[in-house]
Amino acid sequence: NDDSQNDESYDCLFRIDDGRQEEYGSIRMHDMRNNDDDASITTSSYDIEEEIKWGQYSLRLLHNYYQLEDPRKVQPPNPLMKEMWVNAKFNLNANSSMDDDDDYNDDNHEEERDNNPEESKLGRDSIIVRGKIDRIDMHYDPSNNKIHLRIIDYKTGKKPNFKYSPSVNERIANEQFWKMKIYALILWKMILRAEKMNSHNYGSADQREGYKYGIPWMFRQKLLQAMDETRDRQKWSEIIELHSLKLVYLTSHADDASLGNGNGGGGGGSIGPARYLDFSLGSNPSEFQSILDEMQNEIESIGREIAEMVDLQDPKAFQHCDWKYCSCHEFRRRFRGDTVWSREREGGVEW
Repeated sequence: NDDSQNDESYDCLFRIDDGRQEEYGSIRMHDMRNNDDDASITTSSYDIEEEIKWGQYSLRLLHNYYQLEDPRKVQPPNPLMKEMWVNAKFNLNANSSMDDDDDYNDDNHEEERDNNPEESKLGRDSIIVRGKIDRIDMHYDPSNNKIHLRIIDYKTGKKPNFKYSPSVNERIANEQFWKMKIYALILWKMILRAEKMNSHNYGSADQREGYKYGIPWMFRQKLLQAMDETRDRQKWSEIIELHSLKLVYLTSHADDASLGNGNGGGGGGSIGPARYLDFSLGSNPSEFQSILDEMQNEIESIGREIAEMVDLQDPKAFQHCDWKYCSCHEFRRRFRGDTVWSREREGGVEW
């Protein structure tokens, strides 16, 4: 059948004869880390078997995606954008608002701030947050004459198994969408920036600096094409609506009993099928703004904490986390124990 043929074709991509495996297995990978205590260069064998397993697993994830969504059936102009970089400036001054971050005069006073001792601390008075959105889809809603945008993010990890109490499941879901809500906030700030730029006639190089926080040219052109019938309406915020977020997990827990929406088949063994989660950005403008305000306050709070810590100029001030996906506690091992903060653990000190 088709599945067995596909599996065989996948395997062929990673089929290596014994002679080649022996050749690859003899390759030595040099560890170029600079270690003052041990200047020798360590080596480790290249594990071709693990590389093959990784490749076959990746192809299984791709198979899962095709089971969830057939790209040939995605209606144009979607996907509207793919792997689009977004960035926005956030004001770290207390009692700031979203409009304060989009003040164009802020860009024109970089030199003035450089010469101001109070504003030239390492923390500065603003931060720039950047990220890359995997995919943006859109559809036109004739009922309200608006363009609805959906932000989509792909995950190679497993969809959370919501098998706990409702409150715990809700917390897990909110944590999953935290990064995407930041994407939504940044994208909306960029749209507002484009709206303001449309209403001003800037000519000088300094004034054109405002464009660096606006939307990319290609995205702008595609939006203009979609807004053809409503182009006379000047405010983009009245035309465009950030409607929802979507997390696409390319695998799931094999014992996940949740049904979800549109979950396809696929998988095999311990790899469950691809599934997705949706998150609404509010049913009205007030709820939407509330979500953005919450994320804005959180980003600014984190930024102020970072700035305050940097201004201390104390390498022991930062306390690393225990999150398994974060590298900060791993990097700490490369420092001498008495130069950075360490956590006392039962049975010894963990760097």
